[in-house]
Amino acid sequence: NMAITRASLLAILGCLCFCSSALGARELNDDLSMVARHEGWMAEYGRVYKDAAEKAERFEIFKANAKFIESFNAGNHKFWLSINQFADLSNDEFRATKRNKGFIPNKVKVPTEFRYENMSFDALPATMDWRTKGAVTPIKDQGQCGRYIYA
Repeated sequence: NMAITRASLLAILGCLCFCSSALGARELNDDLSMVARHEGWMAEYGRVYKDAAEKAERFEIFKANAKFIESFNAGNHKFWLSINQFADLSNDEFRATKRNKGFIPNKVKVPTEFRYENMSFDALPATMDWRTKGAVTPIKDQGQCGRYIYA
């Protein structure tokens, strides 16, 4: 009876060791795959770190962002996310560099000289090409502005 219990415990222990080593091997394989992704991303975006410590820190952020993207894309959304040039930035770092840096909203209302008048719509043209009036600029990259509406 004692021998059967001991044999059962050894069998269970053996299974646990096997399963944990299999999980460990999978995690190692996942990490190696992520390291390869990070290295490829660094090459694509020309990213170089000052030392191994910074690279390790940025890799952990990259890995967390990549896992978030994979998790999000696994859901049922109308859009999907992908890795971009900001993949090694934390949320706080991204916000600090891309959110209207130094913008101070003007809370004072300035009166305008324009006054509404009774106008006849008959005097207005049927169409207006604002490009010919110089009122519309070409689309451009607004850089740090972070708002599509200005394009």
